[in-house]
Amino acid sequence: MIISCPNNLDSLPTSQFSYLSGNVSAAGTALPIKNISPFTTASFAVQIGKTGESQSEVQLLGTTTPSGTALALAGSLTYDHAIDTPVFHTFYDKIIFKCSTAGTSGTATALTDGTVSITPNSLFTEFNDTSGSSTYAYKTQYYNSVTGGISTESDWQIFGGPTFYSLVKLRQRGKDALYNASYIKSDDIITDWISEWGEQMTNAAIKVNKGYSIGTASYAFGTSGYGTITEAGFKVADKIEITTDGINYIPSTEIPMSQYSESDTFSASYPRHSWEGDARFRVLPFGAIGTARFSFGQINTPLSNDTDELPLSFRSYTTGCVEYLLYRAYDNDNKDAIADKHYARFLASKNDFTNEITPRDQTGEKTINLSEPLTANDDISADFI
Repeated sequence: MIISCPNNLDSLPTSQFSYLSGNVSAAGTALPIKNISPFTTASFAVQIGKTGESQSEVQLLGTTTPSGTALALAGSLTYDHAIDTPVFHTFYDKIIFKCSTAGTSGTATALTDGTVSITPNSLFTEFNDTSGSSTYAYKTQYYNSVTGGISTESDWQIFGGPTFYSLVKLRQRGKDALYNASYIKSDDIITDWISEWGEQMTNAAIKVNKGYSIGTASYAFGTSGYGTITEAGFKVADKIEITTDGINYIPSTEIPMSQYSESDTFSASYPRHSWEGDARFRVLPFGAIGTARFSFGQINTPLSNDTDELPLSFRSYTTGCVEYLLYRAYDNDNKDAIADKHYARFLASKNDFTNEITPRDQTGEKTINLSEPLTANDDISADFI
């Protein structure tokens, strides 16, 4: 079973770089550099050339702290490199491939012979787990073979690759579509754009008020009636129920704080509540002690891990996500006309989403709301299926 790890150390936001100030030949042991300041630590790895170029390679710096106008290498260059070739400070020279035989519920441990050198002249570094199974799951870590420095673990990789609705798949679809945009940003920026799209879709789902993106939480209140929302994903209350005995919950109705005073009388059988600030609420009648149970429109947690998947209600509208990515890319590249075109397509997809998710449930009885009362002279005929 082949496991792949992307060679993207040259494109990370933390990757600093400079350029060769002269030509170098294969077997050379130093790199003349235009600006040595990005290279601050001995024995860290550097990548000469961009990932995927035929003669890109990774080398470790020597044991002396870099200084002057050249980088001393611990080994010898494999290829010739021309002046102005980029040199990236990538820290790591190897990748550790790790496996869990219990799938994603287990713990990944390093495979025997699973520590391999990065191959920057390819987009991926690969390892063949000859004893692998479709039920296994894998992770990778970058590793510096001299300092012992190690990166955090990657997300899980599973047999068959990421699902269609996973973050990594959405990101890749966006990058594929952005090929001609002349503005392909890093994975982190594209992930942010996907989160922006998800935020707009979440707000649209909550707005139709059909029980989408619902969270629940309970908050105690004292004799003053005050309680505080602490749920980070809280957006808008859909239902608030009050209990003073811990058993019976009674729906509460909002009353604006400007419309009552301390002298007003409220019934525990018909509780009311008001809002004072972004997260503070007050339960009426005065002097009660109990708990307020909230059902609320919830802000979805942004996708962060490659294997994270979209909420169910978003999964038929991923084309709109790609259109949003195209809009953001072209807009940042100052291509206003084509950006506007993709933004219009995104809005159309969002409009379809809000219209099509509204009839959430097709079961049960259906009713027709009449805006005016009927009279004896009204002639109404209708066919019902």
